[in-house]
Amino acid sequence: KACAEQEHAQAVFDIDHAARTLRFSAALTGKESRSQAVARLLDSMRAKQSWASLSKWRGELYPIYGDDFEVVAMVERAASYNFGIRTFGVHVNGIVRDGAGGWPRMWVAKRAATKQTWPGYLDQIVAGGIGNGMGAAESVVKECSEEGGIPEHLALGARAAGTIQYFTRSELGLQPETQYVYDLELPQGFVPQPTDGEVQEFYLWTLDQVVDAVRQGLFKPNCAVCIVDFLIRHGHLTPENEPDYLAIVDNIHCPLPFPGPGMAGL
Repeated sequence: KACAEQEHAQAVFDIDHAARTLRFSAALTGKESRSQAVARLLDSMRAKQSWASLSKWRGELYPIYGDDFEVVAMVERAASYNFGIRTFGVHVNGIVRDGAGGWPRMWVAKRAATKQTWPGYLDQIVAGGIGNGMGAAESVVKECSEEGGIPEHLALGARAAGTIQYFTRSELGLQPETQYVYDLELPQGFVPQPTDGEVQEFYLWTLDQVVDAVRQGLFKPNCAVCIVDFLIRHGHLTPENEPDYLAIVDNIHCPLPFPGPGMAGL
């Protein structure tokens, strides 16, 4: 509603109030024209404080995929929840093996108190949204460098381990999210360093310590989901020790009926 009431909204969207849908205006014929039109609209809404979410402006663009699985426009990250678009990110589990054949230890990041979202909560060693036209692997290398001071030659060892998918519920509604999950084995003696101000400090914990923190609600919710996925994939969480195993597996790999990259022909 707040978007529809804006002076320039009709030039950007065809709005069907009965069906509660927005479609890009047919007059906007390409990705650049759509992106620029949305940017102008959001700049105006930000100035008028139409959406509280725009006070957390990131200056980072997220892709909007169309029915042909191509990017039809780019939108400011802070507005992605309001539009309910499917967003994408990377989460990296940083692990250290002690060579004794037991469970590995895991690096855990504590988010800085100045973070715009979930300040002070626990997180993966590095994680972040995929924006500005980057790919998943490229984003891993970028986030490793920016958040953890992990050099490229180590970051390139991150192993793709599937995805987690879910809906995030907030006061803004539901947002479908896909996170590309990576496992990164780091050498003993390597210590990540906060480099961009987003992490307060890092801890190297046993999996039992990590699980205890998850149970206490100390992790950012989607980071806790990523840890549960890790525990399942590595045989720590099994049908024998968790009665809700199947429900958990189903819910952290929720089918999302929205387009994304590389889905043509599916």
